[in-house]
Amino acid sequence: MDEDDHAISDEDEEEFVGKRKRKPPKKAAKPKKFTEVETEEIKTYFSEYLKSGICPRKPKVEDAKQKSRKKNGHIWKRSSDKIIKKISAMNHKKK
Repeated sequence: MDEDDHAISDEDEEEFVGKRKRKPPKKAAKPKKFTEVETEEIKTYFSEYLKSGICPRKPKVEDAKQKSRKKNGHIWKRSSDKIIKKISAMNHKKK
């Protein structure tokens, strides 16, 4: 066998240079506003926290999300950190 059989010729090598495909840029996610139904549901499940002006921790939010799912609510679709952030914003609005 010749060495030339396994080597890539200069012509073939030139074909591969600069032929990488670029990935299209990902679109930025747009923030979704809480609906009135979701806000009322938050007021129902987290009334103690809204009265006291503090934010619930993740386990409490997870419990409320499970209750929401069982009762065919809407907040179980949201992430826990977004719910906590909404409660924090509601507490700041009161002041």
